[in-house]
Amino acid sequence: MAPFKSKLTLANFDYCVTCNNKNVIFCCDKCGDAVCDNNDCCAKFPQYNKDDYVLCKYCIKQIENNFKQLKEPEPEPIIHVQTYR
Repeated sequence: MAPFKSKLTLANFDYCVTCNNKNVIFCCDKCGDAVCDNNDCCAKFPQYNKDDYVLCKYCIKQIENNFKQLKEPEPEPIIHVQTYR
């Protein structure tokens, strides 16, 4: 049996998009970029009976920019009226 020859070179390795670390563990589920396990690079959300849902920091910022802040109206003051009989 011939020894296993790897065709991978340094050009074929993925780097983490945020910290340029070579230890890529996850792939962003929204954009497909490679991210490492560091909490500064990605956020992981557990799913029921599935793998974790992983988002890179760039996708998180895009999602946060889509949120709009809603202001609740101030409650009307309650006026107590006493009646005498």
